[in-house]
This record gives sequence, C-alpha cells and structure tokens, in this order.
Amino acid sequence: MKLSRLLVSLISLLWVLVFIATLAIVIDSTKDYLQKAMESHAQDTATSLGLSITHSGRVKDVETVERMTAAIFDRGYYREILVKSTDGKILVKKSVEEAVKGVPDWFVDYFSLSTPRMSAIVMDGWRQAATIEVVSHPGHAYAELWRVSVRSGWVLLVVAIVSLVVVLVVLRLALRPLDDMEQQAIDISRRQFTLLKKLPWARELHRVANAMNNMCLAVERMLTEQADLAEKMRKKAYVDEVTGLMNRNDFSEQLNHLIGAPTKFASGALAIVRIRGFAGYNERNGRPAGDTLLKRASQLLRQVCDKHERSMLAKLDGPEFAILIPDIAQADLPKLGDELIGGLAEIEEFPRTDQSVMPHAGIAYYKHHEAASFGKLMSAVSSALAVAQARGVPAWHVQEAETTDQMAAMYVEINGLFRVGLPSERVVLQYQPVRACRVPDSEWSYRSEACVRILGADGSLIRAGLFIATAKRLGALQLLDRVVVEKVMQHIAAQGPVKGGATAVNLSLESIIDPVFVEWLYGKLAAQREVARQLIVEVAEHSIISHIDLVKAAFSRLRETGARLSIDRFGQSTASVGFLRSLEIDYIKIDGGYTRGIIQSTDRQFFVQALVGIAHGLGIQVVTEYIENEQEFEMVKSLMVDGAQGYYIGKPE
Repeated sequence: MKLSRLLVSLISLLWVLVFIATLAIVIDSTKDYLQKAMESHAQDTATSLGLSITHSGRVKDVETVERMTAAIFDRGYYREILVKSTDGKILVKKSVEEAVKGVPDWFVDYFSLSTPRMSAIVMDGWRQAATIEVVSHPGHAYAELWRVSVRSGWVLLVVAIVSLVVVLVVLRLALRPLDDMEQQAIDISRRQFTLLKKLPWARELHRVANAMNNMCLAVERMLTEQADLAEKMRKKAYVDEVTGLMNRNDFSEQLNHLIGAPTKFASGALAIVRIRGFAGYNERNGRPAGDTLLKRASQLLRQVCDKHERSMLAKLDGPEFAILIPDIAQADLPKLGDELIGGLAEIEEFPRTDQSVMPHAGIAYYKHHEAASFGKLMSAVSSALAVAQARGVPAWHVQEAETTDQMAAMYVEINGLFRVGLPSERVVLQYQPVRACRVPDSEWSYRSEACVRILGADGSLIRAGLFIATAKRLGALQLLDRVVVEKVMQHIAAQGPVKGGATAVNLSLESIIDPVFVEWLYGKLAAQREVARQLIVEVAEHSIISHIDLVKAAFSRLRETGARLSIDRFGQSTASVGFLRSLEIDYIKIDGGYTRGIIQSTDRQFFVQALVGIAHGLGIQVVTEYIENEQEFEMVKSLMVDGAQGYYIGKPE
C-alpha cells in the first residue's frame, strides 16, 4: 500500500473515532442536562401547585383542586400529575400516554430519558392536607435531544469532510516528491542517473531528497571512474599510442582466437598494408611528422574498414597495418585491394624514388579447415605483401590461403541451400551448457546457448561459422533467425526449460534493427510468456555500437514479454564500456579473445576483473566463453565472473 493511502486511511479512521466520540459526548451531555431540567421542572411545578392550593384555602374542595391541576396539566409539559390525600387516596389524577413525535423510535429506545417523580405537600393551616406528585413529559426533551444530535452530527460531519479534504491536499503536495524519489531509484537501477530538480518543502523529505541526489551523483561518479580506469588500462595494454588502433599483441591474440573459433570466423580476408619509405620520411621530417603520417594513414584505412561489418584494423610494428574482414566474398578481394591502395593515395610522395613514401598491400583469403593456423595465414599474407612490394609502385596482391576440396564442396552445398530458402528440417539446434561460477546452481538462470547447425547431404552437421557469410550475402539471416527462434520456443514448450533454465539465442544485426522482425518476435514471445521467460535474446557487441538507438528500442520492446537480454562477444570492438549504462540488459558475455590464455596474461585478467566490477555495479551478470580447462574456470571464478561456457563446461549437444 502506498504511504499516502496508508496515511489517509489512518486519518480517516481517526476522524471516524473522533466523530463518534464527540457526538457521543454531546448527546450524553445534552441528555444529562435535559434530565436535570425535567427534574427541576417537575419539582418547581409540584411546589408551585402545592402553594397555590394551600393559599386558595380550598384544599378540601376537590373540584377546585382539579380545576387548578388541569390548568397546569393542559400546558402539555407533563406526563402525570397526582393529588393524593394523606392516607394515599388519589383525589385528582391527570395523565397522558407517553407519545414522542418527530423522533425515531430507535433513538428513543437507544437513548432513554428517565423521568423522575417529584412531590410537594399541600398544607391546611398547620396540618398536612395532601401530597402532589408531578412527572414531566419527556417528549419535548427527546425532541430537543434529537435536534441537538442531528445538528451536532451534521456540523461534525462537515468539519470532518473539510478537514479530510485539506489533509488530502496537504498530503498530496507533501508526498508527491516520494513518487519522484521512487522513479529516481528505479532509474538508478536502470543505469539512468537523473536528479530531483524540485525538492520537497517538508523538512524530512527535503533531507531524503538531497541524500538521494547525492547518492545518485556518487554512484554515477563511481561507475564512470571504474569505466574510465578499465578503458585506460585496456588502451595501455591493447591500443597503439600513436594511432589509437589495436596493437600487435591484441590483434594477434584476437586473430588466434578467431581461427580457433570457426563459428565466428569461417572465412574472410587478412590484409597487411606496409608504407614503404617511412623510415626515410622519419629521418627527413622528424618523428612528430612521422606520427602524423601514421595517424593519417590509419584514418584513411578506417574509412575503408567502415564499409565492411565486423572488420578489425590494427597497427603492427613500424609502418605496418593489419586489416581483418570476416565473411567477405573471395570475388570481392580485387575491389578491396583497390580500396586500400586507392584510399592511401593521399600519402604518396612524388616523384617516385626508392626512398619515397608509397603503400603496398598483401591480401590472403581464408576459409576454415582443420589444418588452419595463425602461422599459415600470416605466412600467406606475408608472401602476398612481398609480391606487391616487388612491383616497385603502389600495388596489392592476393594469395589464397590453403583449403581443401571437401571444404569447397561444402560451400557449394551451403550456397545452394540458402538460394532455395533453407528448408526448416535442414536446421538443427544443439545446446551448449553454461555453468554458474559464484552463485548456487539452483539460483543460476542462464543455462545454455542454442548453437545452430545445418544438416549436410552426407548427414554431417555444418557449423554456423561456415554458412553465416553465405546467409548474409543472400539476405537470408532473418529467415535463419526466425527458424532458430521457433525451434527453441517449440523445444521449451514441449520439453520444458533446456537444461533446467534459460536458453540464449543469438540474433543478427539485420534482425534486431528491423522493426518488422522485432514486432514478429514480440508477438511470438507475448503469446507464450512462460516460454519467453526461459529465453535470452543475445546480440553481438559489434552490431550494437553503430545502431545503439535501434537496439535500445528493440530491447525495450522485447523486455515487455519477460524475455531476458544479453550482449555477446563483449570487448571485441574498440568502443568504450561506458555505453552499457544506456542499455537495460541482464547479461554480457565476454569475448573469447579475453579468456583464451587468460592464465598467462595479467592484462586480460585485470581487464576482465574491471569489466566485472563495472557490470555488477550496473546490475548486469557476466558470462565468459571458451573456458577449456579447470585452471581457466578457477581463474575466471576468482575474477568474480558469474557464469562460464566452453568445452570444459560442456560441448554443444
């Protein structure tokens, strides 16, 4: 119950008690007064009549006594008047039925008035001749008591209503800031730090509102400082100081991870761009000019990379840059080479000599196969760069990385499947478990992730990384997402929560930013809210950064159904972790590049720990992936990570 309603209820109850008590006191006081008045009235009448008869000297004249008694009785204020002789004989009797007009019977029954019998003596000389007894009629007293009660009741009721209205208005004005403070607390839990601009005038509430504002500022400052510290340490460990790009260590670790994760990097291109003549340029113009040249080259290359989703740009040693573009078609590599060399035309020096600045690019195409390795891919791209440099002019060269006939046949089959619309029966789901690290298993909700596979013609299961690029190129990602969502929901509805808890489903950027798809998904989840509560919608971080407003709108809509929300591959992009504050999410899953080799890397340990602290401060739980052994599990557990996923926890099945 709201405080305002509780106070109004209590005040109303008190007013009812005060009303009843006051009215009872008024009635009781009036009743006592009227009873004493009737007693006095009866006594005065008896005394007066006794003296009148005595002074008349006609005490023995019964007829005269009766006329005198009737004269008084006819006034109507008496119920009974008796004149008795000394021996008790009734000489004169005047009485009337006790009828009370204009007063409800229940009132007469509940508030009975006693009518005392008062007496006086009639003297004949010095001798007592008779006794007079008078009983007042209560009708007028009841009428007066009823009139006073009704009038008092109305007055008290009007006063109570007016007072209650005044109290309600005052309470509403005084307690209105509580609603604002409640909303402020809710905003803080949603990572929105709004301040109360209008403070309440009530002293106590004013102090509370001030405290809430100070707390809001303190929490926002604390989270900002944590995010800034984590960002500072990340840049120190993984960012090139001159260009602001990924450094060699980070790029190597990320590429190593992707080669070992075919679901994320099944095919693509790796390019190394080298600026020939940079050393001489540095000597001629000084280091600041050389740094300026590298910064400009990084900006020009960034413009090329921005045209390709999920691209990675890094600064290697000296004047070398590395570009990784997943999911690019092999036929598009010549265009990529032209973009890289053409984009860097601005930095070329003329006339061209052996010492002039000019760019060269070596490009290697990659398709995942069991024998793939970081060394082989780097060897292929280095060979391509050597060919390009040998030409003596700005040039590029493409060298295809090693592949197999079996892989080529598989890509042909995948391409054919998506061209005919991907039959639903060819889509197979496997579920990889997610295990709690810190909380009891019974309290952990995120239990599995749905891994999509395609059933090949030979009965083998083709992993997502091998067909996602094809699906994207043919515009079939939304179709694939719909099939996966429906299959997961059917599984939960028919067999209950997968592995006893919620299941994560990864959605593509094309789906999450499409209002039509979001409304379709909202309709599916809203129609089965119990199933929706066992579903976690995951979107990759790189998809969110450039479409933050659309993603926020989609997340807000889907949250209404009871589904939970998560960011996958967190940390893969170079975006600041501060953007987490603007999203209402339940989980983040740290990119596997930060957990592979985490035992040996103190930088990655620090980054994960800092990220966990920021996430927990925002009420977000953290999951890590690619946990391959017990040592890695114990390490992330010590870093306060909430959940872990990987082959050590369990394989997709």
